Amino acid sequence: MARVANSGKRPPHAEPKSSPHSTRPTRLKRNIRFNGKRTTIVLEPYVWDSIDAILLQEEINLDEFCEAVNCVRLHSSLASAARMVVLAYFRILDGLNRPPFTPIDHSAPTAMQEPYSVTNTVSVLPLAIRRFAQDEAND
Repeated sequence: MARVANSGKRPPHAEPKSSPHSTRPTRLKRNIRFNGKRTTIVLEPYVWDSIDAILLQEEINLDEFCEAVNCVRLHSSLASAARMVVLAYFRILDGLNRPPFTPIDHSAPTAMQEPYSVTNTVSVLPLAIRRFAQDEAND
């Protein structure tokens, strides 16, 4: 079997995937350690931004966040589980910060925005993880 010489170029599937209009790659890697093991998690930049906001508010580190998520996941990958916990976190936080029975402003822009400033003194992460665990168990 003949081998083709490598021209020094990466194959097309090895190129970072990103929008031609984006200045950031679509996925970023971070190393984490839990259960005495080191692993890598790959997520989109806006998910990392959201996780960073959660870590700051909850006063925990990335390893602790990933350990908490990993403990409750059943079927999902760690990356998917982290995305779902982030979504649950900000949905719960939004519900806590919105007065009851206030109409939703549909004229607001629908574009994705940076995570908003968190001013809660209540830890929302356990609620978000519990919500994810319930959804995961029902699938």
